[in-house]
Amino acid sequence: MVAPAFSAEYLALVEKSCSADPAWEQVGQALAKKHAGDYATWDGTEAGLLRILQERQPRYLALIAKPDAFYAATVRGINRATRSVDDDPWTDCRWGLITGRTAEDVMKVVQTSEPLIIERALCTTGIDLDQVDSALVLSDGGKGGFTTKKSGQAPQKGQWTQEKDPAGTVTMFADYWNQNNPQLVVTSSHATQFNLEMPFGLGLLASHDGQFHVLTQQQRNTFAKFLGGAMFTGKVEELGQWIDTTKAPTLQQSDAASRVWVAAGNCLIGDARGTSESMVVTALSGCGFKQFVGYVVPTWFGNGGWGTLRMWQGSCGGLSLSEAYFLNQQALIDETMTRFPGAEKVNFDSEDIEEGMKRDRGFITGMNALAAKGMKMEKDVVGLVHDRDVIAFWGDPLWVARFDDKRKPHALDSRWSERDGKAILTISARADFSGSFPQWLPKRLKAPSFRSNREKAIDSTVIADDFLLIRKLTLKKGESIECEITGA
Repeated sequence: MVAPAFSAEYLALVEKSCSADPAWEQVGQALAKKHAGDYATWDGTEAGLLRILQERQPRYLALIAKPDAFYAATVRGINRATRSVDDDPWTDCRWGLITGRTAEDVMKVVQTSEPLIIERALCTTGIDLDQVDSALVLSDGGKGGFTTKKSGQAPQKGQWTQEKDPAGTVTMFADYWNQNNPQLVVTSSHATQFNLEMPFGLGLLASHDGQFHVLTQQQRNTFAKFLGGAMFTGKVEELGQWIDTTKAPTLQQSDAASRVWVAAGNCLIGDARGTSESMVVTALSGCGFKQFVGYVVPTWFGNGGWGTLRMWQGSCGGLSLSEAYFLNQQALIDETMTRFPGAEKVNFDSEDIEEGMKRDRGFITGMNALAAKGMKMEKDVVGLVHDRDVIAFWGDPLWVARFDDKRKPHALDSRWSERDGKAILTISARADFSGSFPQWLPKRLKAPSFRSNREKAIDSTVIADDFLLIRKLTLKKGESIECEITGA
């Protein structure tokens, strides 16, 4: 492969039509300056992106554009391009999409440097409450159930009733948002590019005119007329006009603190759909969210979203959200190759799985070829191929949001050092441990090799230029292991 034309690890790419606007061009230049990186323009196509990546080979990539440049198909193309820089199957850079209603909104993301240590959470699905100081969790397993955790206290369960609040649990969600300024939002249940339902349909949030509008469960039926099923089929402007007639309250907006959103189990919510009216653009603009992880198609398999959340929480503060998203994608690819060899070469490129199974010729041809070789077309192989390309990471990929590693210490303590030009990872067990241990390398290494001083402790590993996946590591309390990674 030709050596990169530029050596900067960080590349800020501004979509070409967007770069003609001086305010947006300044966003790209400011981001490049912030990370001592390069700035360039991009034509918005998958082929154009791949060409730039092969020329420059960045380790970190920010793709900056106005909302009208980002669609589900754009995200699928970015996922493919960022895996295609060289001949291996892994993603070749940690990337993030950056957008907002205005260049001023986007600049707030760029100017955020202080890491976020999660303390307060607001969720419509369960999380590990031991890793936060306070939280409200609306249950997606039992209608109206909820859990609250106040600072310094044990979690308490409660039950919503129709008599207590006929509007639905959306009132609790809005009150907690407005009164507690949550730093982490984790969601499941039904969603589209323009709304998030509370579990069991007990109200919803709708995005319009840069705000999240709080709609009751009674208003949900009218809202549903715009949907036409799982996919939004109505007219965005008509939806906005109807929302205006409701005079619904809105969630308070604040840029005083940073937030992140992990839409682990929602359909479509990570798709900007080419409009500033979308949920993700509203979140990134006036609500303080600096990173957002979400699907751009209807979700059904879930390894991309739930896998990111599991890996992030499972690291107990050891991984940032960006690292967890990236490493989960590599773990997904590794599982695909291990369990279904050859499936990693198949791409999914459709707006939903049902249409893909009928009309995505590349996907159908690839799957049929594997079936002809004797591979059973079970849910897992289809799901792994599907999830790899249909989830988006929004935000600066180098900004850090993580849990407090002191609140619930991981069973393993790990430290990176350097010796004779080699990266050394020393791992010590605070408690018995057996499981996977993913790590982002402290620097990129060309054609790296791996060895450890206790081979029996490690079942198998994946080592690539930027990351290490220890598929299974087993250590007893008090034991240590040293891993040495050498580049060519």
